[in-house]
Amino acid sequence: MTTTLVFTIAFAAIMFVVAVANRLKCHRLLIKLAEKKTVVKESEKEKKLLKEEILRLSKKGGISESTVFSFINEITRIENNLYHMQEVPGRKQISKALDRMKMALQAEDYTIVPLLGTPYKEGMQVSALFVPDESLPEGKSIITSVQRAQVNRAGRMIQAANVTVGQNI
Repeated sequence: MTTTLVFTIAFAAIMFVVAVANRLKCHRLLIKLAEKKTVVKESEKEKKLLKEEILRLSKKGGISESTVFSFINEITRIENNLYHMQEVPGRKQISKALDRMKMALQAEDYTIVPLLGTPYKEGMQVSALFVPDESLPEGKSIITSVQRAQVNRAGRMIQAANVTVGQNI
């Protein structure tokens, strides 16, 4: 009988220890869960603040279109210079920088229509100045310079291009 009592007490003690261990484990898990909820709430607050900032900037108007057009005019000027320039050291870096600037404009939904070096076709919505160019094959017309780029925003043209077209007629 004493051995049965000892086994019963030992079994009860083991069960008690297991129960306490399980409670501690549950308590730790609850603490971790509370920490995760706090992180989620903080990230939701940050997300809300970012949305408010975007809304505030969009109400403010962000960048004015005149600033965007000035920026695009500089891009166009650099592209014209690169088009007429021979291969020189640093040319690739400048081209990459132009690509990054265009990507920044695309993020604001502006696109510059690439016209430089493309064939001129009747009916293009551009203001064109035609100059003779004997170096071109006969009957060809190519846009050799862009004074003002064609700019689209959200798929609509908001500025027509002003170009020079070299032609050999």
